[in-house]
Amino acid sequence: MRNRLAILTVATLLPLTGGVSIAAASQTAAHATIGPVTVSGTVDDCDSGASPDSVKIKAGPETKVDNSLAGNSNSYSVTFKKVPTGGSVTGKPTVTCDDETKYKSDPFTIKGSTNSSPVKQKENLEPQ
Repeated sequence: MRNRLAILTVATLLPLTGGVSIAAASQTAAHATIGPVTVSGTVDDCDSGASPDSVKIKAGPETKVDNSLAGNSNSYSVTFKKVPTGGSVTGKPTVTCDDETKYKSDPFTIKGSTNSSPVKQKENLEPQ
């Protein structure tokens, strides 16, 4: 009878302590925030002489596009929200010009914040 009581006690308490561990782990994950990284800079004209129309940058799991270049200055700005805190991803930029030509610019490193605060990074884009 004592063995049965001991087994029932363990069987009753085990799911409770497991549930507490899972709840604590998910609370920790929920508090881990990633600060946004804004990448901005200037964009060179295309080799054809056409003005830049948009900038697309693929960085890890995110792809961001700035379509505001048409008729404006050659400045762009995109914000990434999935750059790991204290880590980095490679940004791979492509510029589309108003005559529909495209050029790739050199890849660059996008660095995440060390403490989840916002980061601003300047990268000027030009044809490879």
